[in-house]
Amino acid sequence: MSRLPCVQVLGRAVCGLCDEAKAVVQQVAGDGLCEWESVDVDRDADLLARFGQDVPVVLINGELRFKHRITAEGLRTVLREVSC
Repeated sequence: MSRLPCVQVLGRAVCGLCDEAKAVVQQVAGDGLCEWESVDVDRDADLLARFGQDVPVVLINGELRFKHRITAEGLRTVLREVSC
């Protein structure tokens, strides 16, 4: 049994682009293509230092794959590449 890719959306509580990224990831996750979580960079000093205002950032299995904008089609393409 293969594990689903893990997607993390790094962003802020109040961020329009972050909300858009979360909606896209939630949609794709709803199709059973990945697991996902939202991470607030303002609650983690290391992430805040690393990304600052440069959010949203989307990591897949810990690897940075998208910055600022993400589409469902683009996410599906990347998930196909990383799936076993």
